[in-house]
Amino acid sequence: MKKIAIFIFLLFIFSCSDNSEESINNNLIEDNTSIQLENDKAEEKINQKDPKDYNKNTPSPSDHNNQTSETKEIYDKSSVISVDFGPESGNYIRANYRVKEQLARLPSPIEAIGYTDSITGGIYIDAQGVPNKNSIINIDLSTLKSDESRRDNYLRGSSLETDKFPKAVFEIREIAGFDLSSLITLQKNDFQMQLIGDLTIHGVTKRKTWNIDATYELGKLKGKASLSFPFSDFDMDIPKLFFIISVEDKITLELDFDVLLSLDSTIDLTSKSVPQFISEQIGANKPNSLYTNAWLCADDKTVLVDDLSTQIEETWKCYVDIELSDDSVVVTSTGIPNHDFQSGLGCCAEEVNYQWIIPTNPQINETITMAPDRGAVAITVTGVPIFGPEEGPGGDAVALHFDYFEEDRQPIEIGVCGGHSAGAYFHYHFDANCMHWHPEGTGLDWEDWDYRTSLDTSEHSPIIGFAFDGFPIYGPYGWDSYKNVIEITSSYRLKKDSNGYGGIDDWEYIEGLGDTDECNGISSPTPEVPDGIYHYVSSIRNGEGEIGFPYFLLCYHGIPEQSNFDKGGTQQGPPLRNQMQGNPNRRSQSPDFTEAASKLGISQKELLSALGGPPPDLEKAAEVLGVSIDELREIIPLPPRR
Repeated sequence: MKKIAIFIFLLFIFSCSDNSEESINNNLIEDNTSIQLENDKAEEKINQKDPKDYNKNTPSPSDHNNQTSETKEIYDKSSVISVDFGPESGNYIRANYRVKEQLARLPSPIEAIGYTDSITGGIYIDAQGVPNKNSIINIDLSTLKSDESRRDNYLRGSSLETDKFPKAVFEIREIAGFDLSSLITLQKNDFQMQLIGDLTIHGVTKRKTWNIDATYELGKLKGKASLSFPFSDFDMDIPKLFFIISVEDKITLELDFDVLLSLDSTIDLTSKSVPQFISEQIGANKPNSLYTNAWLCADDKTVLVDDLSTQIEETWKCYVDIELSDDSVVVTSTGIPNHDFQSGLGCCAEEVNYQWIIPTNPQINETITMAPDRGAVAITVTGVPIFGPEEGPGGDAVALHFDYFEEDRQPIEIGVCGGHSAGAYFHYHFDANCMHWHPEGTGLDWEDWDYRTSLDTSEHSPIIGFAFDGFPIYGPYGWDSYKNVIEITSSYRLKKDSNGYGGIDDWEYIEGLGDTDECNGISSPTPEVPDGIYHYVSSIRNGEGEIGFPYFLLCYHGIPEQSNFDKGGTQQGPPLRNQMQGNPNRRSQSPDFTEAASKLGISQKELLSALGGPPPDLEKAAEVLGVSIDELREIIPLPPRR
């Protein structure tokens, strides 16, 4: 927020004066000092009088606009910077409270923490950095919850009386603490600032200041706001419960946020003499929320998951880090999903160091580019590779999974959420929607995931990944032209007398059979892009109700980033099991080939070498070892199960 606000200040100053750069900077520094002093005085004064009198004595945003006629010529009267909150904004914000308690069963105090995500409103700032009267944050206190329902019931019922006062409302009056010493930096910036305004809780209004620690980079603001006060400030009762000995008379409120700043397009950058670096940076500060807000396992949020194909309980880490550039986002990931998974016969998955490049300004190309038959064609929002429909020697992995044909070349198992591993390399072949589903509180486990019953059919599916050309991949439920939720179906079907054994060659595109085009994409509005965007679909069914080949995408309508195609263990194949790097104890979790090698009269190393992969090529191995495929299948061990 600071960087955009700074540019707006500069824009205004350069438009009103021909002063030298030195005098401008001096004026800005003086203005900043004045702002801080006035803010300190304002807060001290306002706390000494009835908050209802505030609007009578404080200039409104419109008063500020009337003070400078020159500004009116440059800017539209609407806000030039805005941040929206709410379920449709795409911005993340959560309200927390913290209270120290002494529980009867514990020797020392603990910190009780509750939260709610039910927050609406927004912040709207004019050209002078003044928030307008619509800058309000509404917090639904009736949805507050913690780890103790009895505490929640008392807090909502007795302390807050949410039946009478369901919301906390913060009306923002001032924004203070801009650090003007870094005016011309275009780099990532950490800073502190304050939001000053009227906080209403439990029917009582007080002037309060939120202290904010935030990081700003390329239009995205991420950080935490906090303030503390005694319960008595808002006539609230300190919680009194039989299992709580005492509660400190101090409550801390926090707002965790990760938001995009929107810049009003009505600014006329050509009407006045504006430094080039300012106009360029303002133009650059419009990143698409698709490429900043969609990622899971980011922001240092630790997500540990288990491989259900092994006998031990692992703690593999799902991790994603993104770095924006002018035309792409660089995604660093471990290749581990955010849900428990099954490696399957190619056991066992491990954390891998991936770096993907996703274009952020994809354009429809006149000609399509075919995706690889096998290997990575896209990534999920957890940084896990999405593979094409084929597996191993060329059979359709998903058709086999649904028993369309019987595999006689090599076994294929697809586990939770349509994914499995080729040695260390976990990837998806279809579905992948369960990354937005969590079984906690449902009485279910990850193995209970079933897209036929677990998917929410009442709302537009979220983004589940990005193709290598930069276009997003959504789940199977989208909007029609009236924004009614419908299932988006594939337009592919099996050729006559085919069953998927031949992989991609067994399928044909029939225009109009379903909703998607030959690449399995469609142009339509989405929650993130209401005006419409081309995107691929994680199709579950085709227009005839059969399986939805190609499940993700078969070709690209944009220009794919070529560097992504040599990742995911897809070119020269992942290392053999006896060559794997990483945790040395992982070998004991893989199938034990000692007995199988003994039956064949060879060493385990010779057997693994013959099998190749992963995944193993049983047909080739049988030929090398001089046995039949059936004999080899009989003695090859399955991965250990829990």
